[in-house]
Amino acid sequence: MGLMIRPCLFLLCLGGLWPLAAQQSVVDGKSQLAEAQKRLKKTGSGTYELDGIRINAVTREVSLPARVELRQAPIEYLLVHESGKTHETVLTTAVTPTAVQVALLLAHYEAATEGLLAKVPEAERPKIWMEEPPASPGGNRVRIDVEWQEKGQVKRAPLADWVQNADTRKVPPDLDHWIFNGSYIDERGFIAQHEGSIVAVWLDRGAIFNSPAEGNWDDRLWISLPNNIPTEGTEVTVVIRPATPNKPAGQSPAGKANP
Repeated sequence: MGLMIRPCLFLLCLGGLWPLAAQQSVVDGKSQLAEAQKRLKKTGSGTYELDGIRINAVTREVSLPARVELRQAPIEYLLVHESGKTHETVLTTAVTPTAVQVALLLAHYEAATEGLLAKVPEAERPKIWMEEPPASPGGNRVRIDVEWQEKGQVKRAPLADWVQNADTRKVPPDLDHWIFNGSYIDERGFIAQHEGSIVAVWLDRGAIFNSPAEGNWDDRLWISLPNNIPTEGTEVTVVIRPATPNKPAGQSPAGKANP
């Protein structure tokens, strides 16, 4: 039996929170859904691959390759597509933002905006935005780690350790998880794909993940933390995993129990 992504969930995450161009959301969503089903490959018991992304249905870990673009710079992102804003990010990847979002949905994460604006002062809140909760409490909260080889040893660190507050010169103490808000569709298409934005430290509704940390609305506040980042050009693996368990382990991306 072939694997299936639930169409209603996929379309909601692509465009449901942004009512603009609703008809376009449906057309684009169906097309991307069909293409994703063709490309998804089963690689083992409970493991899958989609466009270079590894999905573990048991642990719900989603892993993708990336490389260090900048060690020391003012940043608005920690991960973008290689065609995106590479001058203000630590990591770049050749994996498309569309594939990243589909992989998260396959692993039963729920794109929702709850948590994005929790620490944003009222005067700084975009008027068009609203917070929407996931169907399962915590279903849009994830942890993101980075793995790489250094002197023959595997190193692993939270992605949050690679950014610091420019005023305090410290890692944000409240960045223990990230929000999988999912990007949206407008007349330009799927915005994460159009702009290349994947993980943002400055509040960007078009990115797939955002930081809920204090000061996330200030694009001048964030700089990389070079002491924690390997040399530019280093190949790394970005590992996304649940921050709050919200789905039983042992399910395949089709929602069926693994044999």
